[in-house]
Amino acid sequence: MSCRPRMKEEEMKPAAMKKTARAARHVLALAGGAGLVLMPASALAAPPSVRVMPLGDSITWGVGSPTASSYRRPLAALLSGQSRYTVAFVGSQASGSLPDLANEGHSGYTIDQIRAGIDGWMAGTRPDAVLLHIGINDLNRGVDVPNAPQRLKALTDRIFANKPGITVLVMGLIPTTPGLESQVSTFNNQVRALAGSQQQAGNKFRFVEPPALTAAQLPDRLHPNDEGYQRMAQAFHAALDRAFTDGWAVGGPALGAGTEAGTDKVRWADFDGDGRMDYLTIASSGAVSALLNRGGDGRGGWSPLGQVATGLTPDASRVRFADYDGDGKADYLLIGTNGAVQVHLNRGGDGRGGWLGLGQIASGVTTDASRVQFADYDGDGKTDYLFIGANGAVQAYLNRGGDGRGGWLGLGQIASGVTPEASRVRFADLDGDGRADYSVLGADGAVQTYLNRGGDGRGGWFVLGQSATGLTSNAAQVSFADFTGDGNADYLLEDPATHAVTVYAWAGGDGHGGWLNQGRVASGVTIP
Repeated sequence: MSCRPRMKEEEMKPAAMKKTARAARHVLALAGGAGLVLMPASALAAPPSVRVMPLGDSITWGVGSPTASSYRRPLAALLSGQSRYTVAFVGSQASGSLPDLANEGHSGYTIDQIRAGIDGWMAGTRPDAVLLHIGINDLNRGVDVPNAPQRLKALTDRIFANKPGITVLVMGLIPTTPGLESQVSTFNNQVRALAGSQQQAGNKFRFVEPPALTAAQLPDRLHPNDEGYQRMAQAFHAALDRAFTDGWAVGGPALGAGTEAGTDKVRWADFDGDGRMDYLTIASSGAVSALLNRGGDGRGGWSPLGQVATGLTPDASRVRFADYDGDGKADYLLIGTNGAVQVHLNRGGDGRGGWLGLGQIASGVTTDASRVQFADYDGDGKTDYLFIGANGAVQAYLNRGGDGRGGWLGLGQIASGVTPEASRVRFADLDGDGRADYSVLGADGAVQTYLNRGGDGRGGWFVLGQSATGLTSNAAQVSFADFTGDGNADYLLEDPATHAVTVYAWAGGDGHGGWLNQGRVASGVTIP
């Protein structure tokens, strides 16, 4: 994709609707009496999202838990009890029965092995905080035990070097580990002492006191069972919550708006930047209308905005909604008949701040719009350009500002693909790490998912396998979008006749926690 001269910035024209009454009339016509619950518009700010890397060995991965959920599942439950911030687990591994499967737990690893991989793992996931529990394999195998605390310090030094300002919460080893009590006590005392020197050096480092698990909670001597993991979760929860309160792990805006969702006349995009995908429709005239997601029917309703854009084309297949500039709000992208892409930045939409036209931001690589998808591939909050070739292979161009504004970073092929049918491919962040994952809807409706760990040659894909049995073989009815606002894409099923929508909220997918039936969240609209 070549760079082109910067085009003049201008507002999308013609001007937006100016009268509230007119907007209200449009919304009533849009709803068509279908029964959507309409709520007053309000400025709802999404809480900050803290990217947390659970880092360690088999205990972090979840050995000893029947579901391989480790302390991560009970920790997520504890964190859900407050609304000041959310947490997204990140890492190259995936295990457990919970929505955020990502972690950096490596069974059998020693401190030095974790140190050897930490640079690449952090580069791929960019955590705000690290929950570190490591060292028991060193002690159990007699691997340079006297220097184990200093080797752990070297590991944490690498973490701070990779991302200055990151929060590192180190839990000591379980003091009641049978046969290793003395070695564990010495190790913990020395690591506990590191907190002072690390903090004096300006690093956000805290030692987390480990629970003294009972024999019943540590049945195989080294690995906790779920009851033991619950106690570890309580200790990490207190430390993480304090880190946020103290202004250490403050996080940032929840990601997800960078990825498009939906087909034909109904689209899902975060129009207002609150972290939840909103219901957008494209009329035959090309005009775009929006209903802001306040929870859906029976759960907070919808805030009607009416027409938010007059649109640039009546051909809905060439229109996309995704966050181009990384402000958390989905922008309007148009794929021209020559393949070139134009973008209009969302400044509130017609009558609410308008649109900022940047002109052409990509010359494109194909004139077939059906093979172009926009998704946040690298997790930086900005949508990237993905091209699905005739053989199913996927190429990625990372958004660095676009033509004339920083260009694009071509990664080349990032997936060999599993189908040449682009209409069956979905890019959406299922595991909550901010990066769009690759899913394919089979001819029988079943969904196969590959979690994005960097793509071909850059960390690969984690094969999750079948993530959903699916509810229809008609791929056009299925979208993956974060309806609930928890950072994980959900399964949205649209009735093609009425545009009514049923949501199944992601809870880990088949075999990892399943899906939660939210029922019908929108009874449908009439689209002119």
